[in-house]
Amino acid sequence: MKALVLSLLLIFPLSVPAQSLEQLDEAIQQGAFGNLNAVIVSQYGDVVFEGYYRGAQPGDLHQVQSVTKSVGSALVGIAARKGLVQVDQTLDDYFSGLYDLSSSTLRDKSNITVAQLLQQRHGLQWDEDNSDYRDPANPVTQMIQSDDWYRFVLEQPMAAAPGTAFAYSSGASTLMSRVIRVATGMGPDEFAQQELFGPLGIDAVHWEIYSEQGLGHGITQWSNPDHDPSLGFSLWMPARGLLKFGELYLNGGVHEGRRILDESWVEASWTRHSHAGNSDYFVRPGWGHGYQWWIARVADPAGREWPVYFASGWGSQVIFVIPDLGAVIVTVADNYDYNGPNVDVMLISRILPELSPRLDSGFSGSWYDPTMSGQGFSLEVLETRGALVSYWYTYTPEGALRWFILQGELIDGVGEVVVYEASGGRFLQDDLVSLAEWGTARFLPVDCMHLLLEVEAPGLSTTIPLTRLTGECRQ
Repeated sequence: MKALVLSLLLIFPLSVPAQSLEQLDEAIQQGAFGNLNAVIVSQYGDVVFEGYYRGAQPGDLHQVQSVTKSVGSALVGIAARKGLVQVDQTLDDYFSGLYDLSSSTLRDKSNITVAQLLQQRHGLQWDEDNSDYRDPANPVTQMIQSDDWYRFVLEQPMAAAPGTAFAYSSGASTLMSRVIRVATGMGPDEFAQQELFGPLGIDAVHWEIYSEQGLGHGITQWSNPDHDPSLGFSLWMPARGLLKFGELYLNGGVHEGRRILDESWVEASWTRHSHAGNSDYFVRPGWGHGYQWWIARVADPAGREWPVYFASGWGSQVIFVIPDLGAVIVTVADNYDYNGPNVDVMLISRILPELSPRLDSGFSGSWYDPTMSGQGFSLEVLETRGALVSYWYTYTPEGALRWFILQGELIDGVGEVVVYEASGGRFLQDDLVSLAEWGTARFLPVDCMHLLLEVEAPGLSTTIPLTRLTGECRQ
């Protein structure tokens, strides 16, 4: 997992020429980003790119590796929504039925909370980033070879007090399987099918550990007392299933009008519980880890910055979710021994430049042109009504106060407005204000912090670059 995070850091920001999505297919076929099997790009609910490579087909199952962790987090969130789990519950609530947590090797693990598992701030000593997962020295490999995966994880020494340090651990994520078992009375595979995959319309999934020989050659007998699959890394899904899962989070936990996750769970999953301020693992502002989701800020070749939330697995299995663009990008691959430009480079150099945001309620606020002090715009986007209104406070060429009202519709993600010049009226007086049609304008979103206003009026044709003064971007 760490390879993807580090490569994103190394290319921030990336200065390369933009390429169209039409050229993306050719680049993938030529191996520009490794051994990709499928790539899907969806924006505002529409698939704008979908390609399958190296013999892969739409219905094929792909081992998604640590994307399993994000699915596991969703299962905990569903159980929490049902009142079956509280994130402040401790491991003692879930593992005391299996082990004596008062023993010398286990007692310092009993107070680790569910939230700390989700945040990877459990305090366990664990380093799976500095050796290949096929290396016998890797703790994940050692866990798999042990007789009891849960006990192996819980017997690791503590490196820090719970809640005080980040340590990425597939072993800690595996403990989520037991949380689901105790909370719901079902194994994570059964609970997932009933409460997540079924409602999302994901018909085919499979649980099996990676094997170099592929599907059907990995471990399917789970070495834990419950015989449940690991929520750390063992799931197989079709690429379109990953897209549905990513869109569930993009849509705040709702799928086709049905709420599956609380919106607050999505927000907690995308909150930087670990970041550069409290973890040496992260070095840039805006980067971090939530509830089994990674969080980043990236810049595209045009210099636009985007918050990106992603589920990521070994070998370039990734779901990128970019709310400001209404976009979900899915990749599945066999990049286990590939060291060239990866799917993060593809995202930044080939995909982001081709996506533009829609004007929506997130753009409501105050805006101004930094080169023109003391004047600006108030903008209110009425997304559900497909309308917007703006007030432009400015000056005449002679320096007198002047103001306009801009009213119109949202059309294809752009604000199309008529500009009216206002005159008359007096301060705190009930005098009539006159409105005279003056021109037309278009609000074009650039990114969360920037708009362009194209103005057409008698004797005037100009574009005003606007910067946000108030209103919030997703952090």
